[in-house]
Amino acid sequence: MFYLQCLIFFLVSSFNVAANVLNAEQKNCSCGYYDTGTENFFTDSIIVYFNETNSLPDTFLAEDYEHKYEKDWNAIYRQGADPANVRFNKSGSLQLFLSPPTKHHLVKGGSIRTRRRDIHHGSFRTFIKSPRRTLPGSAMSMIWQYNETETTELSIMNTNNPSRAWVGTFVNGEFTTRNLGVNFTNALNNSTANRNYTTLSGFLGNGNVDLWEYAEYRMDWTKDYINFYVGGNLTRSVLHKDNKGMPSVPSPFYFKHWSTGNRFSMEGPPNRESVANIGWIRMFFNSSSMTKDARDKFRGRCLLTEACSMNDITLRGSTPYAAQATKKWKQAKSEDPKRMPAVWISVICISLSTFLLVHAFIRRAPWKRKSGPTIHGHPPVSAVESSGPPKNPESNPIQDSNSPFEDPKNPFETPEHVLTSQDSLTLVHPSPGTSVYTGSTPDGPSRTASIRFDSGGTTPCVISPYSSNFNNTLEELHSKGAYTAKHGNAASKNSSGQTNTTFDAQSALPPPRMTAHPPSPRQRVDYLAGLVAMCSILVTVMHFGLTFVPAMIIPGAHEHHQSEHWAQQLIAPFILNQMWLGVFFTTSVRFLVAGYLKNGNMESIAKAAVRRTPRLMIPVTTVALFEYFVIDVGATTYLRYIPSITWSTWPYVTRFETIGHFISGILELIYLIPNAVPQITFNYCTGVLWTIAVQLQGSWLVLIGVIIVYEVKSPWKRMGFYVFALINHWYAQSWGSYLWFGLLLTDLDITYKYKEWLHKRPFAYYPLILSCWICVAAGFAANMIPNWIDFNFLTYENNIHPDPNTGEPYWNTDKAGYPEYYTPRLNGLLFAAGMQAIVELSPTVQWVLSLPFLLVLFPHIFTIYLLHGLVFWSWGSWLMIFMADRNIGYSISVAIVGVTSYMLLFLILPIVTPIIEALGKDTTALVWMTATEKSPPRRRTLFPFPDDLFARREHGDAAGGVARATRER
Repeated sequence: MFYLQCLIFFLVSSFNVAANVLNAEQKNCSCGYYDTGTENFFTDSIIVYFNETNSLPDTFLAEDYEHKYEKDWNAIYRQGADPANVRFNKSGSLQLFLSPPTKHHLVKGGSIRTRRRDIHHGSFRTFIKSPRRTLPGSAMSMIWQYNETETTELSIMNTNNPSRAWVGTFVNGEFTTRNLGVNFTNALNNSTANRNYTTLSGFLGNGNVDLWEYAEYRMDWTKDYINFYVGGNLTRSVLHKDNKGMPSVPSPFYFKHWSTGNRFSMEGPPNRESVANIGWIRMFFNSSSMTKDARDKFRGRCLLTEACSMNDITLRGSTPYAAQATKKWKQAKSEDPKRMPAVWISVICISLSTFLLVHAFIRRAPWKRKSGPTIHGHPPVSAVESSGPPKNPESNPIQDSNSPFEDPKNPFETPEHVLTSQDSLTLVHPSPGTSVYTGSTPDGPSRTASIRFDSGGTTPCVISPYSSNFNNTLEELHSKGAYTAKHGNAASKNSSGQTNTTFDAQSALPPPRMTAHPPSPRQRVDYLAGLVAMCSILVTVMHFGLTFVPAMIIPGAHEHHQSEHWAQQLIAPFILNQMWLGVFFTTSVRFLVAGYLKNGNMESIAKAAVRRTPRLMIPVTTVALFEYFVIDVGATTYLRYIPSITWSTWPYVTRFETIGHFISGILELIYLIPNAVPQITFNYCTGVLWTIAVQLQGSWLVLIGVIIVYEVKSPWKRMGFYVFALINHWYAQSWGSYLWFGLLLTDLDITYKYKEWLHKRPFAYYPLILSCWICVAAGFAANMIPNWIDFNFLTYENNIHPDPNTGEPYWNTDKAGYPEYYTPRLNGLLFAAGMQAIVELSPTVQWVLSLPFLLVLFPHIFTIYLLHGLVFWSWGSWLMIFMADRNIGYSISVAIVGVTSYMLLFLILPIVTPIIEALGKDTTALVWMTATEKSPPRRRTLFPFPDDLFARREHGDAAGGVARATRER
């Protein structure tokens, strides 16, 4: 059938070519081109029939280039173009060939583009034969493109599986999803003969369009819409009212045969030379080079009835153009002087704010404080002695190591002391604006506290490090009967003529405020700290490899060098795999249940239950919000470019659509039931947050489990319960199996003192250690064996578990196969259990894990966990592209990226870790305090100011009232 169609087309063309040329010479299309069906009108044209020429017309040029990288999440090959791949054949078509990929993943194809760069709106039609189905994995495309955000594409793609071949239609770099195109089979079965224009080849009018053969493809681009046609059928329409980011600037037009190996579009590339054919090109468009005056004159002298029809197949040639039309269009710079004052005001305000913040941080830096806080800008209470000024008036009592404020034996001036009824204070009035309370305690010398008044002299503010105990006004003290006379006198004068007033401290003090106390320092088990630190570093190395050296981690991934293969065979099974994550879960259990197992006090459970979620989620939410910001401003822009260099499609991140999606993702993370994957992992660098869901939900499992275990007093019953829980959680593919084992080890240690028992009995100790090492070796072996033989233990083990939806084993469902990365595995459980037991029992391993460099990293593990992906995917991706632009080799680039990324990560740890700790530990301490301590009593609205403060001012005698009150006192 195809050959008959070609014969008809050739005969029609041969008999009519002379007449067509004569008619074309007689036609006058100076009034443009009009389509009666769409009512579109355009001024210029480019019309080429390749069966009428054996060379590329002057309106096109063959491209010659090699891309250094591609902007595509899934492109692991780079595009290139070679003029030698643009050829003509004897059947009268332009052939665009595609060469097989080189070892450096460069795929060179054939590409032509218009010399004119001023094409702005138009109807672009072409007659193309797709790449052959026997050589799948490439795309034949017609593309209008100015830059990455101004592009329109129609691509004919013969995928690896011919039944999935399709035509994709994309605007402005849309992701290549199938709903944005039409399958070859659908185009063949669903095409219609109802068209509003005549196709060049009349035999297409029967309604059966075989896209493996020649077919007409068309794009209509106007200011209101972009329409895509396949075989005369409208397959997609993009309206400007629904898409405000539609292309709007002039650009050249491209026709190319290419492949990048994108698994979501053309797949491939083909392993042999492939070819696609172009029969003709007919383009009608407007020119951005035409001035407004010229356009008005054109419209004034021409009528639509005088324009040539776009459906006239006898038209030939191209509209003349000036040299200006070949230059790239540039946006005219808009200088709006009205905006400059606002810009400069913003710059000045930002600069001043930054300076003030830095100045305040430096002046109030915590490292400058050696003792108690300064209240209201004044030194501590101890700065004023009843016996007179300090011996060294220039010394700073806060920084003076001999300051009595730092003396823990002084009950009045240490934070631990609370005034009692045996304490007394004497009010001294040295000046009209201030007063001094001279205090004494039963077990300490006399001390002094200053009181500062407001401008009216009636509202005191106690200058004391314990302002919550001295925040009553004088009126309140009087009203409470706080003043009591010594020796029968309410007021007296001292030797210097100052008035002294004495009051009882107990009655003067209001109910104490609820204050947060710093948590007591936690006793750290060094070898467990070192274990967690080592695991955190290994996880970051694994993520670095998945991002930049995938063949080192992923079996079968594309290799840059042979060394990556051996690294994957010999190193990755041991240190670069998921198993080290399990150690995080087993270790974390100890910190949750140790206190309860020691004393059986439910307060330990309550504290863990209340504090666990905010301890994890407040820092996670903060860092996720920060990443939301940096992703939104483009810090991870270059991540999309690196797959074509690293050959890894693992790294992927996208911004949240709205702040509501961010909030939803955070809430989902709190309540998600593993093994589901939270959506926030797609908006967070490296996607590690799925482990937070395991930790949070596992906390409730462990806290309830330890209560049950504690009540089981018989050892054999308790151990039997552990075995029952472990087996069921393993069979259900739950991470709870790791948590139960961590609880078992903690219970054995605290309740049964198993380590002491074993160390006294070598006959039991060494067989147990050997068994644990065998478990560790078995976990490693399950990862290594598939590298050498066809049997894959992880796949087999995964397939015996039940499908939650049907109850059938996975091997009876379509979910059979290798487990997902977030699914627990038996070899991981064996490794985590064996490694945790060895760490608990082996002094040698404990010594290694207690090395200083691991202990130094331990306080920063949460920061490393949260931020390493951001460093790799922002700084690392940018640096990789920066070096690729300068033709620096892949191996050198990876080494530089790795060293600098870890240097940057370690440099930010001292800055970020205190913030994360403050958000986590300090905030959770406040949460626990509010849950356990009674709230303070309600204060008056105007506290600590007088109740009639505003009333007096309203009558205009506030100042006089203040003066009178001062004189009366």
